[in-house]
Amino acid sequence: MTLGDLILGLLVALGFFVSALVSRMFRRPMAGIFIGGVAGLAVSVFILVYGLTDVFSIAPPAAEN
Repeated sequence: MTLGDLILGLLVALGFFVSALVSRMFRRPMAGIFIGGVAGLAVSVFILVYGLTDVFSIAPPAAEN
């Protein structure tokens, strides 16, 4: 496990804290849980999609005409 893997894991875990922060901004509990959960998942997926392209070499899709 490299330092890059640890940092990527910490950034993905950051999605949990984003979720908690967003959920506290809403007065109604169900709205906060739903919107906070979606925001946390979005942050985690965003970091995974853009972080994993740096960790693994992914070939670009072939453009055929």
